[in-house]
Amino acid sequence: MDITAKYNCDGYTQIEFEFKGKKAIALLPEPKKKNGKTIFKPEYFGAFPALQLEFVRRGYTMIFVSNRNRWGTERELADQYEFINYCAKELDISSKVITIGMSCGGMMSVLLAAKYPDCIEALYIDAPVMNFLSCPANLGNAPDVLDSMWTEFEDAWGMTKRELLLFRGHPVDMIPVLVENKVKIYMAYGDSDKTVPYEENGIALERAYRDAGLSELLYIDKKIGVDHHPHGPSDIDFAIKYFE
Repeated sequence: MDITAKYNCDGYTQIEFEFKGKKAIALLPEPKKKNGKTIFKPEYFGAFPALQLEFVRRGYTMIFVSNRNRWGTERELADQYEFINYCAKELDISSKVITIGMSCGGMMSVLLAAKYPDCIEALYIDAPVMNFLSCPANLGNAPDVLDSMWTEFEDAWGMTKRELLLFRGHPVDMIPVLVENKVKIYMAYGDSDKTVPYEENGIALERAYRDAGLSELLYIDKKIGVDHHPHGPSDIDFAIKYFE
């Protein structure tokens, strides 16, 4: 691993390096606290960092690699999987990660867990995009979805909205794989979300786990009066203890 930068970040050591031409980051715990466990943030490294910093304070190593796009294409997921295994060897940490996935990062977490379940310990997903028809296609009731979001998706996937109607690779389509593998999940959402409405997205996961008798593996953190932002659990200490 060729480190290109190293500096202090909120009291912890942050290193930067390249992976397949992409900027990559690792946030390292104090050596005496290092527990060998891994946090992976699929997108939005610096956004709403309180949860990830608390994980690092408790001894976890956090890793991140930049994406060409934020819409969970096959190429991005394959790179993320390879990156996780690369970091496991180079940093002497677990190759099974807990994700911190916010919005599109939550979508990536679900797709990654479905395609590469061997690299997943558990998921923290926050207002996850689960249904592309809702966001970014805005074919439901999501008034804050921007036209530019659909343009991004269309460029990434090369798909029209008409083609999307017949597409069967939405995150919601991957839920049966999560159920089969009994993936442990903490899902937070705001009940006033106008960008990724829960009733068009996350609720499908809640129903599937309930119907499969796996409610004990899915904690639902409903945040009253909260829109798409801010992200983060209602109680960080409880969220981390849930995974531990």
